[in-house]
Amino acid sequence: MSSMAQFRKTLILALVLVAGFSSVASAQPPANGTAAGRPVAWRDPGDISARDLRTGQCAASSAPVAPYTFVAEDRLGTSPKFKVRDARGTTWVVKLGEEAQTETVSTRLVWAMGYFAEESYYFDRVEVQNLPRLSRGQNFVEGRSGVVRGARFEPRRENAERASQWDWEKNPFVGQREFNGLKVLMALLGNYDIRPENNLIISVKDAQSGEAEARYFVSDIGATLGKVGGLGGKRSKNNLEDFRTSKFVVGVENGLVKFDFHTKPKGGGGFFASVFKPGYAKSQAQKERVINNIPVEDARWMGQQLARLSDEQLRDAFRAAEYDNATRDGYVAALRARINQLAQLPTADAAVASSQTSRR
Repeated sequence: MSSMAQFRKTLILALVLVAGFSSVASAQPPANGTAAGRPVAWRDPGDISARDLRTGQCAASSAPVAPYTFVAEDRLGTSPKFKVRDARGTTWVVKLGEEAQTETVSTRLVWAMGYFAEESYYFDRVEVQNLPRLSRGQNFVEGRSGVVRGARFEPRRENAERASQWDWEKNPFVGQREFNGLKVLMALLGNYDIRPENNLIISVKDAQSGEAEARYFVSDIGATLGKVGGLGGKRSKNNLEDFRTSKFVVGVENGLVKFDFHTKPKGGGGFFASVFKPGYAKSQAQKERVINNIPVEDARWMGQQLARLSDEQLRDAFRAAEYDNATRDGYVAALRARINQLAQLPTADAAVASSQTSRR
């Protein structure tokens, strides 16, 4: 490659990285202070085998109702988004692009295991009235018809206060089995974007007890179902082949499960991260630390919980996002293989004995 060609390639990479960092920085939701209510991150899901993953945490009575009227473009995050108001007057954030389907699936699996996930409704095609030309995502709009393709709707409920962010390493649940199970779910889904900025505490009043709760959500789980990787390396989302061929559990060491989860910048990505975003490498190192600090017993427990889901339930999660049959079945097979890996992990004592034997 000539020096001029190399220079152009380097310059393009720099511009892409700068644009990406700007989007990440702007993606941070406002932190309005301490959330009101009792902190809650998990609730016993009961009979997991009976959970409806087609509907998930959503309800027909709460679903968006046409007609939808454009309100404003949302420039937060890396995916194209805009807000609409439906016939009931509810405001919805509409996300377009690769994450629209993956987030619809991922939220249902998180909900199925007893964690809190935001409502996510997917439409293959939907008409939006008064839709202007979008600065991002115009390629998902069909001409001047106002019809958009592949749209995920997420509500902004008046009774749910989006209060503040939470950190994976600093929260009331650190060390608890159920909280570690949530980390395992992020590894299972291949969520390479587990930044604290994507974690949200939402204050709500529990419908049954009437008690105020500060519920801990992983609010943006669309960077999933592909390949985990670092900036400058290979990473993807909504890519069946990458998800199917990626490693998952790679071993157990000192009682902790080791996942194939590497998000630190690679090659040119590392260089430009150090120049344009000095704290970026540190944040990626935290991601790896969070995922690779899970006791084997907790990971096995989550595998056993997931194993209660049938293949048909898993298919329903993908049906909710309108995946074609072949892609849906491919993902179900890949997820089942990962679930089996977790469920068949050795006990902590057996893992330690095996590790000691291998060092002799």
